[in-house]
Order: sequence, then structure tokens, then C-alpha cells
Amino acid sequence: MVMTISNYSGTANTFTFPNNPMSFDDAIVANYTTTNVGYQRHHYFISGGGIAPKKIVLQGSFFGSSKNTNYSTLAGHFIENTKLKKLYWDSDKFYLGFGKEIKKTHSGGRTNFLDYVATFETLVGVLFSNTQKTSGTNEGNVTTFIEEITGQHDGAGDVVISDALGNQITIPEASFTGKTYFKLKFVDMIDSGDGIYVTEYNYFEVCATVDGVYTQVKTVRTTDGFGILQLAPGANISTITITNTTGTPVKKFRDAYA
Repeated sequence: MVMTISNYSGTANTFTFPNNPMSFDDAIVANYTTTNVGYQRHHYFISGGGIAPKKIVLQGSFFGSSKNTNYSTLAGHFIENTKLKKLYWDSDKFYLGFGKEIKKTHSGGRTNFLDYVATFETLVGVLFSNTQKTSGTNEGNVTTFIEEITGQHDGAGDVVISDALGNQITIPEASFTGKTYFKLKFVDMIDSGDGIYVTEYNYFEVCATVDGVYTQVKTVRTTDGFGILQLAPGANISTITITNTTGTPVKKFRDAYA
């Protein structure tokens, strides 16, 4: 296993760790809430099965003549927090998130080494497979997210997209002009103005031609559940249903692991 970090979208700009970190602290923290019942032995928990963003702590070192260059390159990925990053825990699985903090931790007597500690914060607390799939089942052991859907509106009616877990979104007919092509992305980083970027889920774009320039349309509405399309372990991508499209829309996903 060789760890890497790269951009989630656009140019990859991959940095490969010349030697893996010596420690990798990866904690799962549930984000349920607890109501304590005074003077009693029973209490109330409210949970949706979610987990808090992970804070993955890496501790390692670079050495040799390229140690400063390697540190600067890694630090550059952590500074570039307007872009989603893929941190590969394994050769074929990655965490999706942002570099949070990185610092040098020089130790006496290690003149040829540059020690560092870095924290990577995840957008979602699961590992995604490097392989993007358009058919079959989620072969991971936890629920995954539908990464992208592309298709063409049939010219009449709302586009309604549902999963088998109670989530549904609706894109009104007025969002399209005739048989418009569309793309729906799970998440993207969007410039909200003056260089301030925010994560935007269900990022939706349309275009008159399949290979043209797509334009964002902010009309996606959650009509059931939380509106984030998901696929349970062992479930087939065919359980994601879409109305009022021509042909067969392409649905992309990745297996997910705890």
C-alpha cells in the first residue's frame, strides 16, 4: 500500500508519499444526541445512523535531499482547501475531504529527517472504492452515495429521482428547455462569490447538447427523506429510479466501506 493525495475533480495533481506515515489515527464517532433522564437508569438516544466528520491524523517523516520538497508539496494540498481531496488509505480506496492542518515537528538529532503531523477532515466518514461503477451492486459493507447521474429530459414533466431508502428529489419541468441534457452530482465545491467556496450537494446542470457547456440550475427540491440519493450494501443500482427521461440515464457510484 502506498498512500497518495489528489484532487477529487479536475486535474488530479497527485502526490505520492515516498514513505507512508508511521501512524494513521482513524476514529469513527457517531453523531447521535443523548437526553439524560435525571435520577434514572434509562435514557433517550436520537440517531439517524450518521457519523461525525472524521479527523484523520497522520504522523510521519520525509528524509533525504527531497524532504523539503515533499513536505511543501503535501502542505500545498492541505492549504488548497477550496478543492475536495482524495486521500488514499489503500491503493484502491480513498477518503473524500480536505486537509485541515499540517505542521513540521523537528526532533533533535534527526538532521536528515523532516517530521510532520497532519490532520485530514472527511466530508463523509466512509471509504470509497477507486472504481466508479455504472451497473451492478454496492459491494462494500456500508451505504454509499450516488456520485453522478447523466441523462436527457424527455421534454415533458418533472424529473423525479428516488432511491430504495426513502430519499427523493424533484427537478421541475421548467428547469429544462425541450429535450435538455442534464448532470446531477452528489457534491461539488462552488464559488459563492469573492472566492469563498462552499460544498453544494445535488449540484445540477443542464445543456442543450450532450457535449456542450453545462450551466447550473438551482431548482432541485427534496421531496422525500433527506434528498441525498444512496445505495445500501448489496443493493443494485437499478433501485435508483428516474422519471421523464429519454433512453437510459447513466448512474455512477462507488462501493463504500467502513
